[in-house]
Amino acid sequence: MRFSMMRAAGRVATTERMRVLGLPAAAWWAGAITIGVIITVVSLLPPRGTPGPQIADLGEVVATIGHIVGYLLLGGLIVLAQRRPRPLIVWVVVSAYGALIEIAQGVFGLRSAQWNDVLANSLGAAVGIGLAVVVRRRGAGARECAQEPEHA
Repeated sequence: MRFSMMRAAGRVATTERMRVLGLPAAAWWAGAITIGVIITVVSLLPPRGTPGPQIADLGEVVATIGHIVGYLLLGGLIVLAQRRPRPLIVWVVVSAYGALIEIAQGVFGLRSAQWNDVLANSLGAAVGIGLAVVVRRRGAGARECAQEPEHA
């Protein structure tokens, strides 16, 4: 490990890459981007029964669960990827992304925009972000305990 001294601040900063739960931030970002692409593609595919590529008609309950899980993963992965997470900002951005996709569904006319989906997206993002914050805090606490010297 290489360290550089920050004399003005009186702290030691590392040039080592940030890791969360043993994975580099790039891995978390790759996961978030992948989930974002999957959400976009699946959300904008026409429903079953239309010509061309299509997505199965899942039914309302399963579709709502899909919305919650997709945005839970997206919000959580983004928080895990950030050096200094800003959960509220992530929630606003991810929720806005979900709302924009719903608007795009209505504009393209291949699917219908639904408020219930916007709510499910926002709920999923909030849960995922909350879980990621807890995981990061527990991981930081475990690292601090492991670094404390033992007293005799």
